[in-house]
Amino acid sequence: MSEESPTPSAGIRPAKGENGSRSLSGHIGVVELIFSVLAFAAPMLVVASFMAVVITFGGVGAPLIFLITTVVLLLFCVGYVKMTNYLPNPGAFYAYITAGLGKRVGLGASFLAVFGYSLFALGSGSFFGVITNSFVVETLGGPELPWWIYSIACFVVTGTLGYLRIGLSVKLLSAVLALEVLLVMVFNLAVTKTGGPEGRSLAPFDPGSLNMSGLALGVVFASVCFLGFEATAVFCEETKDPERTVPRAAYLSVLLIGGFYILSAWAMITAYGTQNILGAIDEDFAAVFPNAMETYVGVWGRDAVLLLTVGSCFACMLAVQNIMSRYCFHLGADRILPAGLGRVHPRFGSPYVSSVIVAAAVITMFVVFAVTGADPAILYGLLSGTGGVVIMILMFLTSLAVVAFFQRRSSEINSPRAQWSARIAPTISAIGLGIVIYLSLKHFDMVTGGSAVIAALLQVLIVAVFVVGWLFATWLRGNRPEVFATIGRNKPPA
Repeated sequence: MSEESPTPSAGIRPAKGENGSRSLSGHIGVVELIFSVLAFAAPMLVVASFMAVVITFGGVGAPLIFLITTVVLLLFCVGYVKMTNYLPNPGAFYAYITAGLGKRVGLGASFLAVFGYSLFALGSGSFFGVITNSFVVETLGGPELPWWIYSIACFVVTGTLGYLRIGLSVKLLSAVLALEVLLVMVFNLAVTKTGGPEGRSLAPFDPGSLNMSGLALGVVFASVCFLGFEATAVFCEETKDPERTVPRAAYLSVLLIGGFYILSAWAMITAYGTQNILGAIDEDFAAVFPNAMETYVGVWGRDAVLLLTVGSCFACMLAVQNIMSRYCFHLGADRILPAGLGRVHPRFGSPYVSSVIVAAAVITMFVVFAVTGADPAILYGLLSGTGGVVIMILMFLTSLAVVAFFQRRSSEINSPRAQWSARIAPTISAIGLGIVIYLSLKHFDMVTGGSAVIAALLQVLIVAVFVVGWLFATWLRGNRPEVFATIGRNKPPA
């Protein structure tokens, strides 16, 4: 049986089952889709925590690191958007990888995706429990509870929201994100207006300010700050006018989040001064941004940072829940996983079964963590770090898939513009992402915060998950060819 990819289509056309019951529904616009991407990226969480890590490794040239990362992802967008118009149902990166690299690689990638997002949910969910408990006790003066209670409560709420119409989740994500961005921009403008100890320094944009010895890890952690990009494909079926919405959301998401990080990194460095920022991070990593906010905005700004860090993490978990449930939905609709996962709620048009199953699975794992006394700080580093690397691997495979997809259609790539979007840009992005992944795996113990032995075991596990998906696709090809034919969001043959 051939593994040939779908034939070109005039536009994005979500596939339906015979009675149309397998198609999700919604009316997400460009702005809402962008907010869903940015919510996963958790900008407040990045500015309050990850940004200090990027500065630690990359030096005061951190804004340049975010600029480099933004350029690589914009190049990724070029090929990604070009290929979008050729797929009959681009429900996730899984569909792109299948179309370009074949069904077995595609199914291996889909297994990797579920694995990666699950790890990310568990790791970040553990962090949510810790920071929520800290906020309740230290800021609100409430009782101290086990961290896992807040983590479980988070996924009870996200699972419920995932059961309902997507518009409700998008509205909530939009509200939280707007507050996050507004507060950070207040800080950025305050620093820009008054300047720091050294005034308004442009030193962070000088290539000589980069810490070359730690540049590799700085790029790795900066790349993690952009995760969530796949939402532009995952929510395709639930968007208005997807032919225009998805490409616009893809480019604007990268430009907005990249510009936001570049400005925020400059403002944080300027607030302390290029000579003092690294010392401040070494002294109290977690207090760097809250202290700067209090200095330039006021005490209320510091309290708002603590509150919105909790809100940012919750919004990230909601975005992860929605992406995970749609991955399981797609695999259920394709009959790779139990068909029940592909059921659509008759009223809400949501993947309600998948949403409930995903939430229940995550909650079960938190119960296991509670019983075993797992350390949430270790869980956050190990699971979120590994999940982040897996998601970057998916983006790398998608770039390769774009090149392979259009290589088989060379007769259609007959202009300089087409050559750029179908071959040159995705090749450059694949090289860039490949370098980031190589550096991530090389320094995996630092990315995850674990020992070298644990890092090696996690890398083996990543490979094993992909191989299981590849072998399962091979088995389907020989034993259930009608299911094999649907891999990659393709309609089953008539």
